[in-house]
Amino acid sequence: MARIARAVLLLSLASCFTAVAAGPADAAQRRVPFGFFGVTLSTQLTNARVVPNLLLDQQIGVMAANGVESARLIVDWRSLEPARGTYSFAVLDRFVASASLRGLRFLPNVSASPRWASERPGTGEYWRSPPKNVADYAAVMRQLVLRYGPKGSFWAQNPAIPKVPIRAWQIWNEPTAPWYWARDNYAPSYARLLKAAYRAIHRADPGAKVVSGPLVTAKTGYPPWTALRDLYRQGARRFFDVLAVHPFTNHPSAKVAVRQTVEVVRRVRREMRRRGDSRKPVILTEVTWPAAKGRVPSGAVNRLATTESGQIARMREAYRQLARNRRKMRISQVYWFTWASPYDNRTALSTMQFRYTGLNRWSGDVGGSFTPLPVLKAYADLAATYEGCRKNDKAKCVVP
Repeated sequence: MARIARAVLLLSLASCFTAVAAGPADAAQRRVPFGFFGVTLSTQLTNARVVPNLLLDQQIGVMAANGVESARLIVDWRSLEPARGTYSFAVLDRFVASASLRGLRFLPNVSASPRWASERPGTGEYWRSPPKNVADYAAVMRQLVLRYGPKGSFWAQNPAIPKVPIRAWQIWNEPTAPWYWARDNYAPSYARLLKAAYRAIHRADPGAKVVSGPLVTAKTGYPPWTALRDLYRQGARRFFDVLAVHPFTNHPSAKVAVRQTVEVVRRVRREMRRRGDSRKPVILTEVTWPAAKGRVPSGAVNRLATTESGQIARMREAYRQLARNRRKMRISQVYWFTWASPYDNRTALSTMQFRYTGLNRWSGDVGGSFTPLPVLKAYADLAATYEGCRKNDKAKCVVP
């Protein structure tokens, strides 16, 4: 594959040597491990108006300057492998290049079956169905490791980019939810996919970490700890290294809402202990409260909605409580959902509230733009407090 565009390679070479981990003076002040503060990247960042130009690189720099150390991207398998054995790495190459230049830890989540791989290719939402043959998914994961892992072809083809290989891979998004996994009983089919992906990834990179698809409450009476119990019953314990959870909760009180979030993790931990699996870390790959209250129609699904000030209060309390409990619960990363969103109502009522979750407002007009919101400042202040310093767009601590 052709080398990354010169515009990316000419980003300040000083960023090649910025701290992927904090230096000794900064490390002494840190209260959380590197990567604890993360964001799930917006689908807008894969927009055709963003990827071909420097706007993506600029936004990754803004992330670094605001304390983001981990970035998660939901990678669409349909775009990655439009036909069996035909791979398109261009968009992902740009993400990996930009993240590496800033020293960000990158977590790809590979989801959505291509029509050719889906077990229900004739349906309108074929992508929600798991692959008919789990070996197809295992094959694409192997190709990703061979490209972006420690011995990946990407690094050989782009020697000017600092080598920050991807060592963690998340297997599907929210497999407990019917909107991502069209099976009533998710555990047997998802366990098969997880097993195939785990083996393929570890054969290509024995030191890689396989992250489970995030467990989320998708229906009444089926919370993440129950979903985890069912996954263990399928023998999946050996086929993930890190457990991911989406502990969405809400309550009129910010403190109570966050206590509920922590309680979700606590109950998941209890199930892990029962299965002799307590040593594995837990990561929260999506934590959010939409600032959608009063902004969406009354018919919209609005269980998580709060005000702009309520969103900020919940974010602050969440990072405080999760940082306080991180050792006891082995929480290694917390990703805010999401980096940017449109803050408009141009979607279905069922998902409208999530368009009010971004740290920035995205506008697709005239090439696309990102406008920082007050919630981004709250995030940056928290990150600076727990990381021990404020940073510039090269992820380097700024001396006050």
